[in-house]
Order: sequence, then structure tokens, then C-alpha cells
Amino acid sequence: MLAVNLVLSGNIKRPMYLRLADYYKEEIRTGRLPGGARLPSIRKLAAALGASRTTVETAYALLLAEGFIISEPKRGYKAVGNGTLSASAPESPEEQMPRPALLYDFASNYVDVRSLNTSLWRRCVTNTLKEPRNVAAYGLPQGETRLREVLAKYSYEARGVIAKAEQIVIGAGIQRLLQILLSLLSDGQKSAAIEEPGFPKAERIFRDHGWRVQAFQTEKLSKELPPLILVSPSNPYKGSTLSAEERLALLAWSRQTGGMIIEDDYNGEFRYFSRPIGALQGLAGGANVIYLGSFSRILMPSLRISYMVLPPALLERYRKASALYNQTSSTIEQLTLAEFIAGGHLRRHVRRLRKLYADKNSLLRQALSESFAARAEVKSYASGLHVRLSVQTADSVEMLVSKAAAVGVGIIPVSEQAATCSPEILLSFAGIAEADIKPAIELLKQAWFG
Repeated sequence: MLAVNLVLSGNIKRPMYLRLADYYKEEIRTGRLPGGARLPSIRKLAAALGASRTTVETAYALLLAEGFIISEPKRGYKAVGNGTLSASAPESPEEQMPRPALLYDFASNYVDVRSLNTSLWRRCVTNTLKEPRNVAAYGLPQGETRLREVLAKYSYEARGVIAKAEQIVIGAGIQRLLQILLSLLSDGQKSAAIEEPGFPKAERIFRDHGWRVQAFQTEKLSKELPPLILVSPSNPYKGSTLSAEERLALLAWSRQTGGMIIEDDYNGEFRYFSRPIGALQGLAGGANVIYLGSFSRILMPSLRISYMVLPPALLERYRKASALYNQTSSTIEQLTLAEFIAGGHLRRHVRRLRKLYADKNSLLRQALSESFAARAEVKSYASGLHVRLSVQTADSVEMLVSKAAAVGVGIIPVSEQAATCSPEILLSFAGIAEADIKPAIELLKQAWFG
């Protein structure tokens, strides 16, 4: 457990929760607070600082939303990184206190618990376990052949990705796949650019591998950019999906400079009021674009399976190094997922999700219109699992988060750099029940406008 005798620097006129959040960001960035290290409990840190629990909870909420820490039920918070937990004495009951429950949480990474047909999933698990050899080996470093074959077909049909099974690499999460990718690219200039407003978990991996990282805007491409850039076409923090013009401009930049593009297809399958836009990788014909896909929001966050599609130019490098990497994703889960996809269950599941989330999306926008009228403007809602909201107020985005938390509503702040004149927030609707949407928005209205 991290000591609580910390000293907050910065302008004392700045709200304490912002200075507290800044302190932990710096500790995590510099490695003084290693990955896996636990933060003090909200109650204990508030007592040590002589501050309210709301102050500490708001600071932690900001760190959580920006990817610097993660929350573990009944165990509190820990820093994000590659380090492992060192052996330590058991925590006291006070330190094991769970995070105070929110009444309504628009800041969660949950999915709707009703969405997955668990009986179908159990059937696929049972079929996988019927074959003894499936549990008798560590699994292939690149991922199970069956899953890669199925993904090559599914990703083309669902997202327009052009790939053979041999180009696909399986791993337990996007961060693990980025670690492998950067090791393949480490013989050149270690400089990369990430589309604003950034991707903290990816940035951490780049910096841990000695790469310099800068931000860029897709509408301001230039030949001076580093030869490796990362984009997220459906990034909710940006507020809109990449336009057709921006996609073509990115591909033109790649052709003219020889640069490589990493495409993080976060929530790319969720587009509600028009056809989903195909992957940038397919538009490029499979060249010079490294595609990243995941199942955490399509199926369940606990399923730690992501995949990477390498362009032909990187395949030979990977083949030479692949034996050095152990597979981090469960063989049984990989084969279960392969059967689930091959049986057509995933395609039907995604169709149900689109309907379910489109209904929640509409309910949320209706509630916002009825409660806020002209005092808030929906900036983006047509894709992903968030609604982006601009609030007409003199309060800062941090103050909006604090006021919302005080009445029991969790929201996600959009950074000042990414927002326009008015403060902007994200409301994640995937994990919240339909019946809770209207009362949650009413609480926000009371908190912000009385």
C-alpha cells in the first residue's frame, strides 16, 4: 500500500482534487509508482490530507477515466503499467474498503449483462473441453490456428479487413500486442504520434519501450510526422468518427512518406443510424496498416482476447521473433471463441447489441433533451458506446465531474485540450439499465443547475 504522507505541489488556488490527480499522474509516468502498486483507500487518503472523501474520489475518478489506474472490486485502485505486484503484508480491513458505490455510473467499462447468451457460450466451452489435447499444451505463440482462420473470415465480413490467418497475432489485450509490435519496429527511429486526444494506456507502452510520443490531428497531417502513427477511427474522446476525407488523407500520407498506421478499431462495429464504416486497413488493401481488434466490449471485458493483423512487410520479422513470445491468452478461451464465431453466434450477438444500444442511445438523448434543453448539446452519438455532451456552464469539466460524483453519478471528463469552449463530458450507456437513464440525468441537472 502506497504511503499517504505525500506533498501536493502546484498552485494552491487550484482545486485539491486536480493537484492530487496531477501528483499521481506524475508518479505513474515517471515509474516512481510502478504498475500494480495499490493506491491508498479513499477513506485513508482523505483522512491523511484533511480533505473530504469526495475530493479523493473525484481525483481517482479522473485518473480512472484517463487510464492511469484501474479499479478492482473490494480491493480499491492500482496503477496501470507493466510492473508486477511485489509481495507485501496483507492489507488491513480499512485498506480493503471498496470504492463508494455510485447510484448511476455513466463512466464504467461494463457491458449490458443481458446481452450475452451464456448458455450458448457454455455449450462452446463444453465442446472445446471434449478434446483432451486442447488442455494439454501451452498453446501456439501466435494464437490458435483455428481462431486465426475464423477471425480472418469474420473480420473481412464484419469490418472489411483483408488478412490471411498467418497475418493474425492473438494476445491478452491491446497493450500486450503493442509490446510485440514495438519489438518488431525497434530497429528504426523510436518516434510515434498518437491521434489527439491520446490513448494513455498505449502511450505508456510506447514510453516503456523507449519511444518518443507526440500528439497529432488527423486534419493536420504533414510529412514531418514520425513514421508511425496510431489512430482510433471511432474514438469517443474525439467526438466523431474519421470522415471519408480523413481516411483517404491518412492513406495518402502513408503512401507519400512510407509511414505505417496503427488502427485501433475500438467499438468499430457499433454504428446505430447508418451502416458501420469499414476498417481503414481494408481501404488500404492491407498494406501499411496494422489493425487492432478486441472482444472486450463486443462480448465481455473479462474475455482477454485481442488480435493484431500485421501487414506483409512485417510478417517476416514476426516469424523470426515469434518463438520468443509466450501466448498470454487462454487456449481454451481462444478455441471457445473460435467455435462461437464459426457457429454464427457472434454475428447474431452483435445484431442484438446494436438494437439494444441504439435503444439506450435514443433514451439517453431524449432524457438529455427533456432535462437540459438548450443548456447542453449532444456533440456525438452515432457510433460507439458513449454520448458526447457539451454543457453550457461556467464550471470547468473537473467541477462538473465533482458535482456529479457528489450526487452519486459517474461521468467521464473530456480533456480541456480535446474540448471546445464549453466543457464536454462522455456518458457511457452500455452498462446502465434503461430505467435508470432518466433519473440519472435528472440528478445531473440538479447537481449542475439546481
